[in-house]
Amino acid sequence: MDNQTKEQGQKYSNNVIDSMKDILNIKDEEDRQREIFDYGLSISKETVINYLISWGGPAYRLQITFNEDNEVVNIKPQYQDWFTQWVTMETTEEQNQILNDFVSKLYLEETVLNQ
Repeated sequence: MDNQTKEQGQKYSNNVIDSMKDILNIKDEEDRQREIFDYGLSISKETVINYLISWGGPAYRLQITFNEDNEVVNIKPQYQDWFTQWVTMETTEEQNQILNDFVSKLYLEETVLNQ
């Protein structure tokens, strides 16, 4: 992501959060609640599974996101060294295909997600 997109995104996010703050400051409870319910466009559910490959320093996992129909929508390879946050690694198109092929062979949709 280029810097201009990051800056635009940050500015937009700040505006949205400021707007939420304004709504939370509405004194009348009914008016406030109506504004909160009317603020967003939709609510959707995603399921995230962390497939841990190694632990300790370094730790490595695949963070796999499924949509409401239990279809894989995202696979993020993530790395973590001791006492640090998880960091998502960049991948090539070829690596993305390998990750998709590998995850499809885990049969998570039929096993883990149907428990």
